[in-house]
Amino acid sequence: MKNIYRAIATLVGTTIGAGIFGIPFVVSKIGFIPGILYLIILGIFMLLLNLSYGELILRTPGDHQLTGYGNIYLGKFGRSLATLALFISLYGALLAYLIKIGEFLALIFGLDEPILFSVLFFIWAGIAIYLGLRAVSVLEVLIVVFLLGLIFLIGILGLGRIEPANFSGMDLSFLFLPYGVILFALSGSAVIPEMEEILRNEHHNLKKSIIIGSLIPLIVYILFVLVIVGICGNFVSDDTITNLPLFLPKWIVFLGATLAILAMGSSFLSLGYVLREVWFRDFKFSKFSGFILACFPSLVLFLAGAKSFIGILGITGAAAGGLTGILILILSQKVKKTGKQEPAYSLNLSKFFIFILFLMFLVGMISPFI
Repeated sequence: MKNIYRAIATLVGTTIGAGIFGIPFVVSKIGFIPGILYLIILGIFMLLLNLSYGELILRTPGDHQLTGYGNIYLGKFGRSLATLALFISLYGALLAYLIKIGEFLALIFGLDEPILFSVLFFIWAGIAIYLGLRAVSVLEVLIVVFLLGLIFLIGILGLGRIEPANFSGMDLSFLFLPYGVILFALSGSAVIPEMEEILRNEHHNLKKSIIIGSLIPLIVYILFVLVIVGICGNFVSDDTITNLPLFLPKWIVFLGATLAILAMGSSFLSLGYVLREVWFRDFKFSKFSGFILACFPSLVLFLAGAKSFIGILGITGAAAGGLTGILILILSQKVKKTGKQEPAYSLNLSKFFIFILFLMFLVGMISPFI
């Protein structure tokens, strides 16, 4: 039973991250009811995608990541598609974190110099990544626990400030705005191979772990949106935190900003390290060249003017999430015919439903540009 909890915590800890701070804003734009429907529908789709990936892993001998499965079943094309999705996801996340960490640091120190703080953070994080440091998994789990505590605290303090009128109305001109941001926040499939390793001798528990680990973030996000939109209405900032002083004590805003910095900072270190290793191990660059290629593109894009947190989350979530979703769907159907192992569970999705999922990911990929 202990391994089940570890597997669930791994998926929850990976899924709940910086993306949570963008969800209330996009929901406030489209309206509470359509925004919640967006969350629920995409949440169910991502749950099915995670289960499909789990089945793919169980049907294939050996330990692999998505690039490996792409190469096994689709050759160089599959590997290239998975690598492209990985790069979009990691570089997009690094850029989004760089933008918002600078703004949160400026908020905490009361100085209107977010660009300076972003650059200072980049220097510190770059040195850490160059030295091979990454966030400790225990720290990431603790950050998630504290974030959940913050959500509960905001809910308690803001309970009397929730206005029912804030839950009415909708604006369908923002129909595609939530897609990429929500998909970014719900994405955690990258750690499902790790979940399988944790449950290597308990494969019968993998399905249950994926279901619970996928539903917990969805429930947390719904509750978070309920509280923030209920309190702030149309005054939700793009990072959720900045406008909270209008409604709640300033100390809770500083606490929220600090936790956000820790969450994004730890993710920046982990993802930067992963990128460095990809360039070094998979593409055979030197460690120094791998470090440059891993870290500096996000800084260059930032200094060149890419400073929209929601815009970056939207494009990253839609493009990387869409590519990953399409690839997993293709692989999961192919492995049913050519897989060499009998899985502990098997999904029996109709071809029509698989087509709907495929179409959803495909249309979603172009949604940020509509």
